[in-house]
Amino acid sequence: MARWAGLGIAVLAFVTCAVSSAASRASEVAPLIIEHADNRYDVQTDGSYVQTYHFEFEPTNDASARREAQQSIPYSPALEDLRVVEAFTRKPDGRVIHVDPSAIRDVLPWSTPDLALFGDQRQKVIVFPEVAGGDTLAYTWRRIVKHPIFPGQFMTSIYMSRANPWRSLDLTISAPAAMALHTEAHCMSQEQQTSGDRIVYHWHRSAPEADGRSAAVGPYDRLPRVFVSSFANYDAFARAYAGLVADKAAPTPRLRALADELTEGVTDRREQARLLYEYVSLHVRYVAVYLSNGALEPRFAEQVLADGYGDCKDHTVLFDALLAAKGIDAEFVMINLGAHYTLSGPPTLAQLNHAITYIPEFGVYADTTAGTAPFGTLQFEEYGKPVVHAVVVGEALRRTPVLEPGAATLELRTTTRIEDDGSIVGETVTTALGPFSADLRRSALWAEANGASGAAAMQLRSLGTEGAGDFAFAPPSDLEQSYRISGRFTLDPRPEILDGDSFAPPIGLRVLVRPGDLLLGPLAMPKLADDQPTPCYAGRQIEDV
Repeated sequence: MARWAGLGIAVLAFVTCAVSSAASRASEVAPLIIEHADNRYDVQTDGSYVQTYHFEFEPTNDASARREAQQSIPYSPALEDLRVVEAFTRKPDGRVIHVDPSAIRDVLPWSTPDLALFGDQRQKVIVFPEVAGGDTLAYTWRRIVKHPIFPGQFMTSIYMSRANPWRSLDLTISAPAAMALHTEAHCMSQEQQTSGDRIVYHWHRSAPEADGRSAAVGPYDRLPRVFVSSFANYDAFARAYAGLVADKAAPTPRLRALADELTEGVTDRREQARLLYEYVSLHVRYVAVYLSNGALEPRFAEQVLADGYGDCKDHTVLFDALLAAKGIDAEFVMINLGAHYTLSGPPTLAQLNHAITYIPEFGVYADTTAGTAPFGTLQFEEYGKPVVHAVVVGEALRRTPVLEPGAATLELRTTTRIEDDGSIVGETVTTALGPFSADLRRSALWAEANGASGAAAMQLRSLGTEGAGDFAFAPPSDLEQSYRISGRFTLDPRPEILDGDSFAPPIGLRVLVRPGDLLLGPLAMPKLADDQPTPCYAGRQIEDV
């Protein structure tokens, strides 16, 4: 098996590019077939580029056709110009029905009022006419990026989803010969040639059969993929990124005054860091603000403090600025908060989507956006991962520590009593340590938001039992290493129990996963093949009923 438990995290073996016979059978009735995707970049010396993308696909039935008949292309007007060159529907008899320009609309992205994201992105929406199963839909768009994030540099990445069959996928990059591009390809053919003062790189892949197998790790760890970067290594990339964040984390008089106020009377430097960490964790809401270059570049720390909200980059620069105000060095760190456990050789942003802080003096990584994690404790998915420190001097590419044995424990104890009418009365006590305590505090916040009694009834119902109950817990703002939630409950009467019917012992008011889930991989994926790599964590889970 490729599922390992023990001292580390994510013992990762790359899966092969072979397609199973089961996948071949599944593709015979694929509702969507990708006929062709052609992605081309024409890069200039200053890092600006023109991207031309052509896409053709066939919905094989009417339901799929209705779903795919409207396509959206996101873009940022502040950074780029985007134009749809052509779009059309090709009928099986050869007729071509072009999309009228009036059916290509420029709109704001769909959102909801409670979505913690603000940005200036827009999207082009193409509405195809007369679409039915068996038609081919096609469009071509051109993106002109005049203001590269890193002047004089270029990087990109691509992966091929295997959810649908692909007739072909092509990636072409034309770049000045003076701009050395570093490349890495997995399960994609690669070639390059010189054309005048430019080098043209080309990658190709055909995957006519879909592969619908379950996977526990992300696409950039397992699917056919390409990484391209003009940065020679992560040290060079880190120095460039450090230039984006350094001035944002500079302590101002207001920040110095706040740091002094929060640590008044405390001389122990680690304790000072803990107090500053808890302030940012508990007082700065997570809200993503992606304006102009804001998807990559943080705002100034004082602005984040004034607003009282910000995304992971904003959280990090504010925490770093408060630490600097007390003379404690900190480093801005880029990490992946999803199921990716590798980094490409050429530096790109494909596998870096989150920011945290490293404090060299204590050897501690800290993530204030978790909001419920004790100081020095990360979220499960942040342990044992490659990270990039945005430093000007020193090694950029490092790794967060693996989760130590005994650092994460979860214990549930439920005691129940059967009453004379067949109802069941009981109490559940859940105690968590380390990363589990962060998860348990989030459950407490959910219970607070829904009311202790209402949340208990909702939770019982989600577990397949009807009844009433109540939660009790300390304030979730208590960020000690250990945390506890207790719940009392009464399940609806079941007289058949008194007549001798068998029944499962009630788990009670369980709010977190059961033993074996998470630590040994996701139990929600029972069809995960034995050869699929799976994240595993050191820890202990106990359930006593």
